[in-house]
Amino acid sequence: MSVQRTLFVNGQAVEGTSSLRYVGTVIYVHLTAVFNALGGHTVWQARENQAVVTWRNNMLIVPTIGKTMTLNGEKRPVSHPSQIFDGRLYVALETLAEVFAGVLRSGEQVLELTIPAGRLRSLSFAEGSMVLQWTGNEGVEALSQAEGLSFILRGTTWPDGLGAITIKKTLQGHLEVVIDAVGTVEQSLGEQSLRLSWKSSGKALEGIVIALDAGHGGRQSGAVGHSGKLEKDLTRAVVDKLTPLLASAGASVLDVRPGDQSVTLTERVNRARQGGAKVFVSIHYNAFERAEANGAETFHAAGNKSAAELAALVQAELVSTLGLRDRGVRQAAFYVVQALPDIPSILVEVGFITNPSEEAWLLRESTIALTAEAVMRGLLLFYRK
Repeated sequence: MSVQRTLFVNGQAVEGTSSLRYVGTVIYVHLTAVFNALGGHTVWQARENQAVVTWRNNMLIVPTIGKTMTLNGEKRPVSHPSQIFDGRLYVALETLAEVFAGVLRSGEQVLELTIPAGRLRSLSFAEGSMVLQWTGNEGVEALSQAEGLSFILRGTTWPDGLGAITIKKTLQGHLEVVIDAVGTVEQSLGEQSLRLSWKSSGKALEGIVIALDAGHGGRQSGAVGHSGKLEKDLTRAVVDKLTPLLASAGASVLDVRPGDQSVTLTERVNRARQGGAKVFVSIHYNAFERAEANGAETFHAAGNKSAAELAALVQAELVSTLGLRDRGVRQAAFYVVQALPDIPSILVEVGFITNPSEEAWLLRESTIALTAEAVMRGLLLFYRK
């Protein structure tokens, strides 16, 4: 039920419908087509069985086997190995986003991949001035503010593993530096210097605790499908598929309703809090008295901005992956989303099991796997942003 979509890379359309191939839920793109659109150059090395891409100041080596690629001399692990289709080399869009520390956005009709060409190289201070140096310059966009200055270095990122740096003067006149790094950080302190070295695990969700809630359970069966299937069993199946996917990306998964336990909503929230969850995802299936009701929808609490962002990403992935009607993202006062205002907390209604045709599609083992993968991609996109 996949829909052929148009791919844009750094705002440039990648020509030809044959440029994209779908393997399950993974979308592959013809390597040469991508970098042709960006003005790069691709050479096939038959003896080494690999392709070499040159683009701006970057050199990317893509082998036909294995789960690593080499960018500017540095080997990087990837989630999906490259594939050969009709004698041409294809790479997963997710892989290009991983390797270049880029962002992949998936819409119903459009795929948008942004990959930076350069890196921030240095930041230094002199009396009355600050100097930044970087590669991959595609222009600087200044954003005016009431106080201070904000700007975007287009086409530039900084080293993998580094999230954000905040430097500010405290009320006592000291300098406070806050560094958000993913992975292991090593410190080397000199008399008047500090060197920090970080090594990213290469896993997008490393160290993030994600609470998963399989809706209903135990004595609470939830909705009953047209075929007699119980909602609690479907939600359990999705969470069981989703758990290893999240774990493979480095997340710590907290199952707040394991097995077929009867767990109150209050207890589910308490388990998430006590387990240090950074995000909460509750899986449900919908029901209505009219059998023709159909589609997917995702809920969040009013005022929770991060939850709204996550809900929108998960909803988009569900709709595009499962081919369901888009009922949208909505605010709701469900206890499990309202009781966790300090973290992104969402409730997903995958589809209507009281609709005979929609239920038949949702009950398939392959569809349950696709559902888990769609939620997974929504979470990945959220944390990559």
